[in-house]
Amino acid sequence: MDLRATRFPFVSESGWFNSFRWEPGLYTGFSPVRFMVSALKVALLYVGYVLIADYATRSGLLQTIYQPVTGYLRTSSAGLPMNANALVNWWAALGIGTFLASGLVKSTPARLAWTGWGAATTAMVWAGTAGPGRTVAAGLTALTWAAASLLALRARG
Repeated sequence: MDLRATRFPFVSESGWFNSFRWEPGLYTGFSPVRFMVSALKVALLYVGYVLIADYATRSGLLQTIYQPVTGYLRTSSAGLPMNANALVNWWAALGIGTFLASGLVKSTPARLAWTGWGAATTAMVWAGTAGPGRTVAAGLTALTWAAASLLALRARG
C-alpha cells in the first residue's frame, strides 16, 4: 500500500505532477494578459477622470457648487473665532478627507461623515443661491455628490 495515498489523498499513484488539475479560481500566479487588462482598465479610468474633471471645470459645474458654499460660509461666519477663508479650507479638506477615507478604508464612520458632508454641502448651496437657480444648483450638487458617492460608498471588499 502506498502511504502517500493515505496522507495525501489528492496525490495519485503516478506522482504529484500528474495529479495536479488546474482550477481557474485557485490560480494566483502572474499572467501577462491579466496584467495588461488591469493596466488598460487603470488607464481608461484615469483618462475618464481627467475628462470629467476638465468638463466640470470648463462647464462651470464646480463654480455652481463652490461659489454658493463660500458665499454661505462667508456670510454665516460673522461671530465665529475662525475666519471665513479658514472655514472654506476646512470644508474642502473635510470633503476630500472623508471621500478618500470612505473610498479607501471603507469604514462606517467615514461613510457617515461623507454622507453628512454631502447633505451639508447641498444645504449650503440651497441657502447660498438666490433666485430661480436655487433648485437647479441644489439638484446639480446632489447629482454630483451622488456620482462621487459611487466611488466613495462602493461595497466593502
